[in-house]
Amino acid sequence: MNTPPTHGRIHLAIVAGVCATIGSLFGKLCSGVEITSTVLLLLKFALLVAMMTINTAGCTLFVKSLQGSGSSLPATVASSATNYFCSALIGFLVFGESTSLLWWIGTTLVLCGLLLICYAPLTKIERATKLKQR
Repeated sequence: MNTPPTHGRIHLAIVAGVCATIGSLFGKLCSGVEITSTVLLLLKFALLVAMMTINTAGCTLFVKSLQGSGSSLPATVASSATNYFCSALIGFLVFGESTSLLWWIGTTLVLCGLLLICYAPLTKIERATKLKQR
C-alpha cells in the first residue's frame, strides 16, 4: 500500500481553519435569529444545519491534514492561524467588530509559540525513532 507524501497536506489544514470560521459565522447568525414566524424558524434551522455541516467538513479536512503530516504541529499552526485571522476579518466585515492591538499581539504570540514548538530540535531518541521508521 502506498503511503501519501507527508508534504502537501497543509492546504487541508488551511481550508479546515476557514471552515471553522464559516461555521462560527453561521452559529453566530443562528443565535441572532429570533423566532417570530415559521420562516424565521426555518432560517434558524437552516443556519444550524449549515454550521454543523461546515464544522464536520472542517474536522474531516483537519484530520486528513494530520494523517498526511509527520507531526500534528504544522497542521495545527496552519489551521489555528487561518482561523484566528479569518475570524477577525469576518468579525470586522460582517459584524463591525474591532480588534485591539492587544488581541493582535496575543494572537501573534500564540502563533509564534506554536511555530517554536514545530521547529524545536529533535532529541536523540526522536531522531533514532524517525530513522527506524524510514
